[in-house]
Amino acid sequence: MIWRIVSLLSIPVVLWTFWRLAKQVGKPQRVRKLTPVIGMVMSTLMLAVNVVLLHRAAAGLLGAALLAVGGGFGLAWGQSTRFSVRDDVLVAKRSVLYLVFWAGSFAITQLLATFASTLWVTGGLMTMFFSAGATLGTSTNLLARGSLARRAGSEVAS
Repeated sequence: MIWRIVSLLSIPVVLWTFWRLAKQVGKPQRVRKLTPVIGMVMSTLMLAVNVVLLHRAAAGLLGAALLAVGGGFGLAWGQSTRFSVRDDVLVAKRSVLYLVFWAGSFAITQLLATFASTLWVTGGLMTMFFSAGATLGTSTNLLARGSLARRAGSEVAS
């Protein structure tokens, strides 16, 4: 029962976070070196917490496959972020569609975990595997491309 309450309480927190991030999307913003790493850690942590809390919905090989497919999707999706260097500062303009997808998959998983049968919970957990993979892939893309953009910007500035 306590986990159902935690699941329900996490939905507004995630939606509030999504709303705050969505307001920033589409505007050029400074990219710090650790920003993609934080996304990677948080998505992995959220997936691990959901797997532990939803132990009745074992993921198995399908979860690993969806994590890998999501990673490939994320690597490709990361290309939608545009980088530039302004006054020796790396800035990026990101797409809002990724945030919509991530918040939706998280909310679906939490709602299913709270109210649905084990079969539906397993389906919801599968969306979390794909979403976590997409975040890992996107963040990896941003780390690599951001590093290249920083080097290119510093060479131009030199």
